Amino acid sequence: MTVPLLPLAGLAFLFFFITTLIILHNKKHFKGVASLSEASPAEKTSYPKVSVLIPARNEERNIVRLLESIGNQTYPSLEIHLVDDHSEDNTRLLADEFASTSHLDLTVHYGLDKPEGWLGKNWACHQLAKHAYGDILIFLDADTWLAPTTIGEIVSGLHQYKLDFATVWPHQVMATTSEKAIVSTVYSTIITYLPTLYSYRAPGWIPGKTLRNKVKPMFAAACGQCMIFTREAYRESGGHELVKDEIVEDVMLAKQVIRSGKVMRMFHGTDRLWCRMYNSHSEIFNGFRKNFFAGFGNKLIPFLIAWLLHLGFYILPPAVFLSAVMDISPAMYQYEVMTFSASLTLIPLLQRIWIGKFLMWPKISALLYLPGILWFQMLAIVVLLDRMLKTGGTWKGRPL
Repeated sequence: MTVPLLPLAGLAFLFFFITTLIILHNKKHFKGVASLSEASPAEKTSYPKVSVLIPARNEERNIVRLLESIGNQTYPSLEIHLVDDHSEDNTRLLADEFASTSHLDLTVHYGLDKPEGWLGKNWACHQLAKHAYGDILIFLDADTWLAPTTIGEIVSGLHQYKLDFATVWPHQVMATTSEKAIVSTVYSTIITYLPTLYSYRAPGWIPGKTLRNKVKPMFAAACGQCMIFTREAYRESGGHELVKDEIVEDVMLAKQVIRSGKVMRMFHGTDRLWCRMYNSHSEIFNGFRKNFFAGFGNKLIPFLIAWLLHLGFYILPPAVFLSAVMDISPAMYQYEVMTFSASLTLIPLLQRIWIGKFLMWPKISALLYLPGILWFQMLAIVVLLDRMLKTGGTWKGRPL
C-alpha cells in the first residue's frame, strides 16, 4: 500500500469513528431486561394474561430446559402453547410428558400440514397465535431459557415504555471456538451498525416529523428468538400471515409494526434470557446460510456493498500491516503504511473488546473477530453461488 490507498485509510477511519459513536449510543440506550423492574405483588390482580408461544421442531435437546424455566416464572398469569411442527425426534413425547406432570397451563398441539407458500416456523407461529387467549403474546424459540423474573420484567417494560411490540436479543451462550468467532460477529453487527433506540424514537437529527416517520422503519429489527406483541398489535400489523414466506420474518414483522403506527423497542437479555443457537459448526453454517442473503432484503447490491466494505475496512488493514512488516526493503511511506494499517487493525479489536464486556461474552470472542469476519466473507461466496446455481441448504430436515 502506498499513497493511492491513503484515501481508503481515511474512509476507514471515518467508518470506525461513526461505528464507535453508534456503539456508545447503544451502550446508553440499548436497555437490558434486567434493568426493568417487575410489578409489585400487590398488583397481581391487574396483571394481563400472557400467552407464551413456542414453535418446536426437532428440539428434544432443548425443550425441557425451556419449559422448566417457564415453570419457574414468578409472573402469576401465564398460559403456554407449544406446536410440535412434525418433529422427527422425541420433542412431542418430552413435551407431553412435561405437560402431564407439570402445574403449568401448558397445551401441546400437533402442527397442521404446512400450506403452499408458507415457511415452517412462520406457519407454526401462525397456528400458535390462533390458540392464544392472552392479552400479550410472547413468541419464544425452543432453544431459549429464562430467569425466573424475565416474563414479569418484560411485561413491565411494555407498560413502562407504552409498547405495542418488543423484542429481546438473548444472551448468546457460546461454547465452541466457532460459536465465539461467528455468533459474536452477528451480534456485534447489531451493536456496531444499528442505533437500536431509533426503532423506538425516530432520530431527532432528521428534519421534519413526516420524514422521520418514513425513515423510522429502516432502523427496525427484531430477534425471532423472543418477540412480544400486544394482541391488538399482532392482529393489526398482519401477524405471521403477512410474512408467511419470509426467512427473516422477525425483521419484516418489526418493520411492519412500525409502518402500522405501533410503538416498538429492542432490549438485550443479558442475565435474563439465554440462547444457544447452534451446537456444531455444521449447524452454524446451515443456519446462517439460510438467512444471510435474506438479511439484506434479498437485494444483491446492498449485499455486495457490505461484502466489499468488510473486505476493505476489516480484512485489508491487517493484511497490509503484515505485508509491510515482512517487507524488509526500506520502501518510501513504509512506516506510514504500517502506522495506518496497525491503527485500523487495532480499532475494531478495541470495539469488540468493549462490546464483549458490555454483553458479558467470553473474552476470547473479541480476539476472534477477524476469523469471524473472514468466515462470513467466505459464506458470502457460498450464498452468491447458491443464487447463481439456484441451490440452497436445508434446515431441520426441510429444503429452503
